[in-house]
Amino acid sequence: MSRLVWHRRDLRLADNELYHNANRIYSVFVFESSDYSPRQTGIPDDDGGQLQSVSHGPHFSRRLIDAVHSLKSNLQSLGGDLIVRTGNPLQIVPQLAQDLQIDEVSWSEVPGYFECTLSDKLKKILLLGEHYRCKVFTTCSLTLVHPVDLPSDSEVWQRLARPNEKRRTRKGMKDFKRETTDKTTPNIIDISPTRFEGMPTIMGDFRRVARSVAPVRELFENPNPQKVAKDFNGVVIGEVPLLEELTKPLLESTTPMLGFLPNKLIVQLIKDSNSIPHNNGKIEEQCIRHLKDFVSNHATTADRNLCDVGNNNSSKLSLPLALGTLSPRQVYHCVKDEKRKLEEAQSCSLSDINWLVSHMEMRDYFLFNCFREGRSAYNLSPQKPMYKPNIPRRWLPLSESKEKFIKWACGETGLPLVDAGMKELITTGYTSNRVRQNMASVLTKDLNLDWRLGAEWFQLCLEDHCVAANFGNWAYFAGVGGDPKNRHFRTVSQAYRYDPGGNYVRKWIKISSNDLEAALRPWAFEMDWPTPIVDPNSQLSFQDKVKLETLGRMSPATLNED
Repeated sequence: MSRLVWHRRDLRLADNELYHNANRIYSVFVFESSDYSPRQTGIPDDDGGQLQSVSHGPHFSRRLIDAVHSLKSNLQSLGGDLIVRTGNPLQIVPQLAQDLQIDEVSWSEVPGYFECTLSDKLKKILLLGEHYRCKVFTTCSLTLVHPVDLPSDSEVWQRLARPNEKRRTRKGMKDFKRETTDKTTPNIIDISPTRFEGMPTIMGDFRRVARSVAPVRELFENPNPQKVAKDFNGVVIGEVPLLEELTKPLLESTTPMLGFLPNKLIVQLIKDSNSIPHNNGKIEEQCIRHLKDFVSNHATTADRNLCDVGNNNSSKLSLPLALGTLSPRQVYHCVKDEKRKLEEAQSCSLSDINWLVSHMEMRDYFLFNCFREGRSAYNLSPQKPMYKPNIPRRWLPLSESKEKFIKWACGETGLPLVDAGMKELITTGYTSNRVRQNMASVLTKDLNLDWRLGAEWFQLCLEDHCVAANFGNWAYFAGVGGDPKNRHFRTVSQAYRYDPGGNYVRKWIKISSNDLEAALRPWAFEMDWPTPIVDPNSQLSFQDKVKLETLGRMSPATLNED
């Protein structure tokens, strides 16, 4: 059987189900034109229309190009190649299937309403096409657990999520766990919102269910080189586009991104992404080596709460997981192997390394929740909570918030930690989770601006963008959706604890005074420091506010030596 593998967010050969159970396998990646052109966001503007942005920002596009080059090189080392196209997958993939006389087209599902809609349309074209028809095989390789292994019954979800609650149980439900682990995988998996009806909206409940019934499957072996197609029947392989080509529609757009962001900010974002050297190595192999090194040598000592997570204080797995150059199952099994070694050596607590698996479970929650919510994931209030109180939020209208949002997005709030984080994000496409949470807190809790503005701006800036993780986390920390968190991060106190020397802040923004306190409260040390966009006292915890009132400062009276 011949198969055409349409790569999406699974840019790897290792642990890739799509490279099995076929005798002649072709591979294609499509740079979808619509991902790089302005699109409507669903956020209303003041004129009755919608704000616009692009799906793939410059930093993500740069990383994507490198990953596609790497996948192409790996396929060439097996005697094959990666067909590359730019355009509409709904036209390109069926045409390739016909040109190559393919028996089956396969791909991995990607969370997101528009991503799922694209997948559904392609299935219909391939299965019911007028000129050419073939079989379809789909799977889901972005998640730790396979969707088939999760419950498909609303009552089962709830019983397993809240086992201590009394409820009437239907006959036969006690055998659910055994039946789940024995399920066979269909050729086309169901990832529709109705498939996940009853899935807990609370993250902890979801993780409890997944742990109890959904085993983490074993890794797939690397592809057999003999099964990789070598003869392309005259089909042009195609070239990977340059970053300048992909960012051209964004650069030339006459419509301001998100309604009113200054063009110079977009130009700077593109310029910064172009200034970062491309990774011309074998990225998949690099990711595997990095994973093994981090798990073996750094996972037990990493201080993930710091603002600056350099020096191996973060796994930095968000990028390979977003691109699919590494699978969450690879992370799980790498941790599992290391735990076995630690148990034998009795060298440290297993909880010191288990956090990596916990992060994969939390990531699964956001991915499956995105499948479940469908289009509503982009609503201002995605879903009402099932158990927690639904706290009404008042969001300022755009007419009252434009200038505040521009200052936030440009890193000009006057709050050092927030501004440093935004400068890092624009320059590199990355900032730590701690800093992302502080930036989100200011936008949604202090400025009371539509959280989707922040999610869309992050999507445009991040190199590790994932629709489900990005929008899911923004809704989560904005205090909306099925599992709302009413967290208000006091950014000055946060900087005091997680950037105690002020080195992270000073790395990204200029502070003249070398007093340690100046990186926390520069307005008290520099005459020309801009007035913070919110009351600085609102950025102090109660304890730190008392300390400042009593001692006149928060940090020791010493100088920064850097």
